[in-house]
Amino acid sequence: MSLYFFAWAASILYGLEGILTKITSRHFVKNPWLFIFIWLFFILVGTLPLALYFGIGIPSHWLYIILASIAYTMAGIFFTLGLYQIDVSVMGPLGNFRTPIAVLAGAIFLGEILTFGQYLIIALIFTCGIFASLDENLHIKSFFSRGIGYTILGMIALLFLSIFIKKSVALTSFWDTNLWMMLLGQIWLCATIPLFKKEIKTLTGKQYGMMIAPAFVGIFGTLFANAAYANNVSIATTIIALPVSMFFVFLASFYFPELIEKHTLKVYAVRFIAAAIMIIAALNL
Repeated sequence: MSLYFFAWAASILYGLEGILTKITSRHFVKNPWLFIFIWLFFILVGTLPLALYFGIGIPSHWLYIILASIAYTMAGIFFTLGLYQIDVSVMGPLGNFRTPIAVLAGAIFLGEILTFGQYLIIALIFTCGIFASLDENLHIKSFFSRGIGYTILGMIALLFLSIFIKKSVALTSFWDTNLWMMLLGQIWLCATIPLFKKEIKTLTGKQYGMMIAPAFVGIFGTLFANAAYANNVSIATTIIALPVSMFFVFLASFYFPELIEKHTLKVYAVRFIAAAIMIIAALNL
């Protein structure tokens, strides 16, 4: 299968995963730390049979797997904390920050030279990101929130995750990298147990089900994404960053306004226009 198939599949599945996570956070599980731990745990459990089927072993190179597991854990934490506080239709466009963040990282850490035009494009993307987060009052201050900050940190973690996965797969194998990365990530998350240990005892079957659903979707989203990253980080990042979830949320706002979010057409128009400009700008970086 091609890079483009993996990347587009991951983009769609991540969009659906974000919507299911938002529904769970609004109506079923209020503690984000509890959600993060159980969500990633079920992703690990669901990945294990696939890894065993395709064959796994003890990796001979651990450095990039360990680094990937840290980035994987931080990305899961930051994205969940962000999604608990901002709309899915805001989270989607902000995915386009990944491209300028990657370009800036190359300039800072690898000494790559950027042109004046590239700096203008980066400034345009960040400016449109501000408009994509506007609410009914159209106040720019809505961008400068904790949820937006968490989301940006999650994208930085995802950038490092994609780099470490590509390096690890080159030294070991796809399934060894994914399974051991997830297993180590779950171990790191054990440090957060005191933040939810009392609540986990009171969970109902419905609450577990609502955490398993995004985990199940996330299993395939993560595997498709990692397969795409292993082929080409830049192209995969651009496609996966597309705000697919925005279209689902926009349609749902008409039929199920209380389920996820509900805004005026003016707000959605601003967010869609800003997202479109961000996508075009990111493709030209």
